Amino acid sequence: MDIEILLDCSEVPPEQMDTVNKNFQKWYQDGSEVRHNTMSFNSLRALDEPNRYLVDIGYADLITSFRNLHARLRRHGVKVFVHFNQ
Repeated sequence: MDIEILLDCSEVPPEQMDTVNKNFQKWYQDGSEVRHNTMSFNSLRALDEPNRYLVDIGYADLITSFRNLHARLRRHGVKVFVHFNQ
């Protein structure tokens, strides 16, 4: 399943943007790692607009994945918006 993720970074101080991007990439890397008894993400593609990504989450657990992403980014002031593509 493809989802579009928008990271609203309007409240993030410019000096923290590098950390936000690293945390997002780490979230994807952790989700795409093949592990026993877990389903992993399939692909990540940056879209034309800044902080927009297309993620093929495969059969990974959506709720756990989004909670994990939110937990990594909320302390920096990032709002995460998800759009489900057909």
